[in-house]
Amino acid sequence: MEKKRFLRQYILTLLIFALFIFTVSTPEITNAKDLHLFAAAGLRQPTDQLIELFQNRTGHTVYVDYGGSGTLLARIKASGRGDAYMPAAFSYIEKLESSGRIHTYRKVALNVPVIGVNINKANVLSSFEDLAKPGVRLALGDPEAMAFGKIAGQILQNSGIHDQIINNVVVYGSTVKQLALYVAQGDVDASIIGRADAFQHAGDIRIIQISPDLYKPETISVAVLKSDNTEPAEALELMEFLSSPEAKQIFHKFGFMDLARQKGE
Repeated sequence: MEKKRFLRQYILTLLIFALFIFTVSTPEITNAKDLHLFAAAGLRQPTDQLIELFQNRTGHTVYVDYGGSGTLLARIKASGRGDAYMPAAFSYIEKLESSGRIHTYRKVALNVPVIGVNINKANVLSSFEDLAKPGVRLALGDPEAMAFGKIAGQILQNSGIHDQIINNVVVYGSTVKQLALYVAQGDVDASIIGRADAFQHAGDIRIIQISPDLYKPETISVAVLKSDNTEPAEALELMEFLSSPEAKQIFHKFGFMDLARQKGE
């Protein structure tokens, strides 16, 4: 009986000692903050992974609002709230900067457009010019709502066959994820989408490269917002992490291009 009591006391002592060591060696994360990030829907996969890493390392909680870059821009302007903004094109940051809403920003990666073709139409559509063929069903991005809508407009204007291609558009999407799903599911034959989005549907989408003479690659950047509720130090910490070498490698893993990569390579 005494032996059992001694054993129980010994185990209890070990548990208390182990708890003490864990508490001393694992300092409590203090001053954790809640942060609000507005991010383009097309950046969701790398962003989700990065936010999980950031939260685990810092103790901060990041609430991410995904949507079309233009839609998010309008939301930021209307609400006057938010800590950080990561659109799919730098022009959206420039618009906020001109109205005094940007504290600072960092560049992350290049957003390169491609033509995504449904796998069952790959034998019919093999070049940019094929988008003008009669009967082709196309989806394009809404230029007011999303970056790839603006990019597609630029490409078509420079192509010389703008009107023929526009005549084949059957639907406009509000996010690049939506456009990629239209193509992957066969709702349309093709669309101008991001290289990364085509990679995510590799089994259902074939890629046609777009001549670099027709467009300028968009730069993904992350900015700290100026607003009444911004947590400046923590928002800067989030921005630096999302633009770090580690973050850029994760973006590259999901099909986004390195900033150093030259157009056309």
